[in-house]
Amino acid sequence: MSSIKEQLINMFSKVMAGTVSREEGTMLLNYLVKERQAETVRELVYLIETPPPGVFPKTILHTIALSRNRAFYNIMVAGLCSKHEDVSLLAAEELGKLKTAEAKNTLVEHLKSERYHVRKVSATALAQNYEDGPAMVEKELLSNPEPFFRTTYAQALARAGKRGIAALLNVMNTGSSAAGVASAEALTSVANELDEKDMQQVFYALMSAGDRKDSMLIIAILKLAGTLSSRVRGFEGYVRAFADHPADIVRDEAKAALRLIKET
Repeated sequence: MSSIKEQLINMFSKVMAGTVSREEGTMLLNYLVKERQAETVRELVYLIETPPPGVFPKTILHTIALSRNRAFYNIMVAGLCSKHEDVSLLAAEELGKLKTAEAKNTLVEHLKSERYHVRKVSATALAQNYEDGPAMVEKELLSNPEPFFRTTYAQALARAGKRGIAALLNVMNTGSSAAGVASAEALTSVANELDEKDMQQVFYALMSAGDRKDSMLIIAILKLAGTLSSRVRGFEGYVRAFADHPADIVRDEAKAALRLIKET
């Protein structure tokens, strides 16, 4: 009989060729893991990182995920740290779908990964799939001293819908300058999703930043106000308050925001 590795390579090659479906492939996976679990898991992990010619790592992991076999859980965890970003993304999505405490803890553990794509997909999966996920990512955003990490968390929250937006608005109003700047920058990418209540919080944060003389956050929020353009007409007074600010860079940003609000 062919070795487990040979059987797996043959099956995945047929999946890629379209002569075997992924669903049919799961039948072989479940049979092999039942008969020889340790070897099957070991070979699958190897094939994901070193796939045979013509086979995509993501295809292997997707077939594994479709099996819904608990024996493959550690493969999903290993996939989260894969050098292949598409594999890492799929692993995070599948862990998010599980909605178990174990899967959530795994994602939390990878929030501080030094590898950008690993922490990105982990933060996104948490924020999108767990009730307390946005709050957990928000906590990391507020506490992490590294700017690139803060940007990762803020962007993940921006992709998480209304709960993620609410978390970003909350961060802007905490008084944390660095985290607030990351939040304002992330909100510019989803400016069209902000409603009137959200925009009120934006300008409350702007005035609070002004009271604290937090120039960096003031500038970031003014940029966000400019992105919101005509939608914030009626709030121009808050922006105009910075048009005669002592710092040139703040004055210039306020004037640029006012032009965008009036002209669009």
